[in-house]
Amino acid sequence: MISIIDQPSTRTNMSEPQKAREPVPKSSPVPDDFSESGNELKEGLPCQNEEEGAIYDFQAFVAQLRDPRADPILRYTRSFLNNFVTKRELWTCEEQRKLVDDFKVFVYGKLPLYEPFQSLNAGKFKNAQEGIEKLIMGKLYGYCFSPSLELRFQDKLDASHQEDLDQDERLRRKRAEFCFIDPGHLEIPESLSRRLLKFTQLSGKELARITEYKAPRDKMVCVLNACRVLFGFLKHSGLENGGADAFVPVLVYTLLKSDVESLLSNLNYIERFRYTEFLRGESAYYLSSVQGAANFIAHLKQESLHISDVSTFEERYTANQEILKQEESHAESSTSVTAVPSATPPRPAPSHYIRRPLDEATSALLVKVSELFSSNPTEPRDKEGGPEVSAETDLDPDSTRLVQQLQEQENQRVLEELHDMFPEMDQGLIHDVCEAKKYRIGMCVDVLLTLSS
Repeated sequence: MISIIDQPSTRTNMSEPQKAREPVPKSSPVPDDFSESGNELKEGLPCQNEEEGAIYDFQAFVAQLRDPRADPILRYTRSFLNNFVTKRELWTCEEQRKLVDDFKVFVYGKLPLYEPFQSLNAGKFKNAQEGIEKLIMGKLYGYCFSPSLELRFQDKLDASHQEDLDQDERLRRKRAEFCFIDPGHLEIPESLSRRLLKFTQLSGKELARITEYKAPRDKMVCVLNACRVLFGFLKHSGLENGGADAFVPVLVYTLLKSDVESLLSNLNYIERFRYTEFLRGESAYYLSSVQGAANFIAHLKQESLHISDVSTFEERYTANQEILKQEESHAESSTSVTAVPSATPPRPAPSHYIRRPLDEATSALLVKVSELFSSNPTEPRDKEGGPEVSAETDLDPDSTRLVQQLQEQENQRVLEELHDMFPEMDQGLIHDVCEAKKYRIGMCVDVLLTLSS
């Protein structure tokens, strides 16, 4: 088995274990976020946990990584990233998953051995673990996300990454084939139909944002937001006790009516690269549910639907097929006129799959990390300060201001979405709810539905 983790040559005065991979020590401040009760189903669906909703401070992690005492962690990470991209041009999906997972287990076990991580409480230690995952997957995104790899390797892409792309294409075609269906075809109760469209549209918008992020956690948050909106709708419609029997048809309907780019590639990416210990309870349930709903659509046939009026359904199906043929013909003619001759059809640029807003802030902070990767580890990195590095003072004002600016833009987006959802509700009340729930849209919808009922 190939190892792509190199040990740093320098040691602290703390003795280190000889093994390259080790479990997180029992004495480490890693919190046990997921108790037995946290994984149980409550009222038919999983209990809401704060795993993905906790306030996450990447700035604080970058500041900690700039601490000279964290140099061994920095060097482990630099070695792993360098070897990942240089030892082989293309790894299979399973190889990538194992390499990344092994490194996380290894480096998470090293964090408690070095300051400033050694002194962190449970919450801040978890934040550091999240920071490691975000950092390495931000650097490796173009090597691990199948749609981005397709642009580089095209026909030379390995079978496992090609399967992701094939799954995306099957889902896209089936979604187009059955985009006209009504809630009744999925046996969604008629009592939900009046308000269903509004909530499925909001859920679809939240899920569509999955293509805008690199980190597995950020993508998972998009899945959680989308599912929490739907669950809140079912809860306040009196159907939450129906569990998956009530939730999955509404989720399938949402996916059919949405247009999420490379959905299955994104879900597979989360499953492979989200640290296993973080993917439990509510997160695991909703990820599995969306994967199941997407696969149901990818293999959807008329026999799987509840069709009360066959002749009307056939008419609508035939009409939709005609529309699809016209669109395909128009697309082919446009391509033949405007496209430059090429062996393969044009594809979106890699940046098409990468988030700008909050990832923009992340990119600004990653510049700081990149400076560390290229710096001489024996030279002090903070000429002004001592060994303690503060998250508030270490980063330059421009980076901090950018983070605040983009967070304000995100908060404003959530406010506007909720104003559209609840036009008759006082805007000041919506604002107060958003502030109380930290602008987590799924939780906000739940509270606002309660207030409006």
